[in-house]
This record gives sequence, C-alpha cells and structure tokens, in this order.
Amino acid sequence: MAENKGKLVWFLVLILVLLIGGKAAFYICEEIKLNRERYELTAPMPDLEYKKAIIKQSGNKKYKIENLRAIVGPDELKEFLKTNNNNPQIYTPSEKNIKNGIFRANLHMHTVYSDGMATVQQLLDMAQKYAENNLNGESMYMAITDHNTILGTKELVRVLQNNPDKYDKVRVVLGIEIFSAYNNSKLAPRSIDIHVLTLAINPYDEFLNKEFYKKYPYGGWNRTYPDRDFDRLVKTMSNFGIVGIAHPARYTAFLGKNKYAYVEELMTRFREAAGENLIFTEGYYQVYPLLPDKNLLGKEYDKYLKHINVEAQKRGILLDGSTDVHGLTIFNK
Repeated sequence: MAENKGKLVWFLVLILVLLIGGKAAFYICEEIKLNRERYELTAPMPDLEYKKAIIKQSGNKKYKIENLRAIVGPDELKEFLKTNNNNPQIYTPSEKNIKNGIFRANLHMHTVYSDGMATVQQLLDMAQKYAENNLNGESMYMAITDHNTILGTKELVRVLQNNPDKYDKVRVVLGIEIFSAYNNSKLAPRSIDIHVLTLAINPYDEFLNKEFYKKYPYGGWNRTYPDRDFDRLVKTMSNFGIVGIAHPARYTAFLGKNKYAYVEELMTRFREAAGENLIFTEGYYQVYPLLPDKNLLGKEYDKYLKHINVEAQKRGILLDGSTDVHGLTIFNK
C-alpha cells in the first residue's frame, strides 16, 4: 500500500514538472517570437543600432523597430546637416519657400510637454500634410526639442508605434533643449542663460530618464535649474546625442561691441566642453521680430548673424536653422 502511494506521489510530481516545464517552455518560445518580431525589418534601416537601443530600453514588448522608420538617428542627422550646411533656404519658411517646397527642415520645436501649444501629433500631422502637398516626394525634417524634458519624445515614439504607416513623408529627430547659465565671462556683466540643444537622443536612456523625466517647468535638469555648471552640462550631454548651440543671435543684443567677442568665446567654450560632438549652431532664420534682440540690434542684426556664421565655420561647426516653434504651426514661432 505504502509502495503504491509512493508511486502515485512520484507520478503526480512528474505530471507537475511536465506542466510547469511545458508552461515555461511556452513562455520562452513566446518571448523568442515577440523578440524576433520587435526587430524584424522589411528593408535596410539607417542608424539601426540607435533604433535597436530605443526599442530595447523602452521596455515595451509591443514596440517594433520597423515602426521607427520615420526617426532620424545620429548618422543620418550628421549627413543631413553636412549636406545642407550652406543651404539656408531649406530652413527659411518664407511664403515663397513654402509655396515652392523649398522649406523642408525645422529642427527646433516645442509641444505641450514644455511651453508649446501643439501636441506632438498635431505637429506631425501638419508636417506630413505639408510634405504631401508641397515637397514633391521629399520629406519634411522636424525635431521635437522640449525644454528640459524627454516626455514629448517618448510621446512621439508612441504615436509612431500606433501609426506606423501614417507618417511616411516625415523625418523626425528626438531632441531636448536644456537651460544653462553661461558664466565666468569678462565680456558680460552677468551670467547669461544659454540653451543647449541635444539631438538624436534615446529618450529611454536611464540617465536621461533620471534627469529629465518631469514636465516643464518643474522638470529641469534635476540637480539645479537652470544648470549653473555650463561646461559640465555640455560635456555630459555630448555623451547622449549631437550637441548644438540654440539661437546664438538671441543672447547678446545688450552687450554692445562686446557681443562679437562674446559669441566667439561662447563657441570656443562649447567646443572645449563637447569636443567633436559639438556639431551645429542655429545660424539660419534667426529673426525674432517680436523679441527685444531684433529691436536692440536693428540694422546690425544681419551683420551680427553673418559674424556668427563665419565664426561657426572657422571652428568646423555646421549651420542649421529653425523657427523655434511654440505655437500650432511648423512654419513660425
């Protein structure tokens, strides 16, 4: 009797092991299937490793790399900036350039996640519609660069995942614009807030999530706000994307003759902190008629902008442009 009970127990144990093992095997096979689907491609994709990292670090098993075709990675972005370094018209949304499909890049946009009025999807929809109607097969390049937060770029990834075929005429850059205080200059009477752009970031990176996970204005660089250590910030961000100087023409209108030397010093400090990862500055379409810098500089504005562009070229810094979108449009501020 005892022997039969012992056999029964072992039989039940065997059944249990098979059941557990079968279930485990099922989950393992399912995980392999999901992982394969996440990284399947129908055609070669630029910046593949960058996009693989986004998918992997997102932690969302339903996200697929195939749905990130609209996203521009660091290699593609560098090539685009180099190709259009001496092409200010593609960054200039004049009525003529819009009508003729010459304007096709706005690499600095804000959404409701910072101080913009538009949602991520509204900007995407407008860019897609404009490209379909005006660009004759070309794509519209745009960047989401909310102040001090990566929430907008995460939303952008979600929108693309949910609408993988909708935005086939848009090339999207994931970015961020961070406030910092540029100090220790003998050319300025006080510290000046300088904005550091970083493009082609991975918004799911552990460090960026730790520092920029909140909604602006409360979600500044979490150590200090704005960051008081300009050099540290630029050096740090150069590890997470392509670093650039936002709207340099806006900072120094009140400095008089010192503004020319100041912008040279600023570029030098940027270069020293970021090294070769300082790729660009916004040298094109930096006219902000409603802001005091344009009024203070007056007729000297164009001369000053030319000086910025010349000094950038001397240092191997590429020139791009934007309208620094804050409204319900991709065409102006």
